Amino acid sequence: MYLNNAWYVAAWSNELGQELMTRTILEKPVLLYRKENGDPVAMGNLCPHRFAPLHMGKRVGDTVQCGYHGMVFGESGKCVLNPHHGGVVSPAMKVHSYPVVEQNGLIWLWTGEAEAADAALIPDFSCYSAAGFETIGGVMDVAANYELITDNLLDLTHADFLHEGTLSSEAITVSKLETIEAGSTVWANRWCPDGIAPPVWGQLMQSQMGADLSTKVDHWLYMRWDAPAHLLLDVGITPLGQPREEGVWVYTGHHLTPVSPTRTLYFWSIVRNHGVGDPDVEAFWKGSIEFAFNGQDKPMIEAQQAVIGSTHIDDLRPVAIPADVAGGRARRALARQIANEAKGLKPESGASPLDELLKKSAGSFAPVLPVV
Repeated sequence: MYLNNAWYVAAWSNELGQELMTRTILEKPVLLYRKENGDPVAMGNLCPHRFAPLHMGKRVGDTVQCGYHGMVFGESGKCVLNPHHGGVVSPAMKVHSYPVVEQNGLIWLWTGEAEAADAALIPDFSCYSAAGFETIGGVMDVAANYELITDNLLDLTHADFLHEGTLSSEAITVSKLETIEAGSTVWANRWCPDGIAPPVWGQLMQSQMGADLSTKVDHWLYMRWDAPAHLLLDVGITPLGQPREEGVWVYTGHHLTPVSPTRTLYFWSIVRNHGVGDPDVEAFWKGSIEFAFNGQDKPMIEAQQAVIGSTHIDDLRPVAIPADVAGGRARRALARQIANEAKGLKPESGASPLDELLKKSAGSFAPVLPVV
């Protein structure tokens, strides 16, 4: 069910301080905190003595003391102090230690074999900290399997129906889908030319560009998926036949961290180069995300999960439509990598650096080239 030799998002950097924090990742309780020098630490959250949650204990310098019987654990996961039995520490007195990397405002956790952890396998989300861009983000707790959320993101034709009146545009449903696969990456690219801007984008175009809401636009939705469940969408509008620099666009990031087979932590972001520093634009995007993700996507996906129950959706033999191609490829790519992991094969690498793609896309007209 899970790809273990992979990086998952455990938290946003701004969520994690020196106080003890816990998250459940791949059904395992994880303790997170920062050392006094600011470096992140991740280890198992259950004391091996009586399985008390360590986050209910306290910090002692860079170590953690169990709040139940006082054993102290270092960042390596090993017990460094036993106040009982003359201070004897048995080899079994330890918790699992996770490789952890802080990069582009995210805390990345490696859940597999420590010796296989390679920061170069983290997908490129450098746009989160790129000069000239501003990033906002949050996290939702979704009562559904992470692959259902992946399916939702890789088929954006649902926007015309689930997001009617906000992100909808008839041009999306009739648009051309280009699906590409390479290594651990799948792209689902939709080019939607010569249409009316979706309402949310129309409002933004009006406020940022002074354009009329009836102005015809080219609309694009280019989605990149990297195993196990990290997605980046390049989405925007521009006046008919014009390059992206003449319009408004954003990156939206989506990191899906499985808690259990029927629960997912959904880390989302909006990365923009318009209205930087403008609190009204930030509030606009936060409100739009809250309405679309929390108010529309989440209830539908949770309802799906409630009906499906413990059955895998593929076992129900769903009727396929052309818009399902990218989601199907991502599912097969993930299954292949899980199978390869069982055979002892190395993890696959993924996409090209974002800065190279942005340079390639600059000044492109019809269609505007992807930068994900």
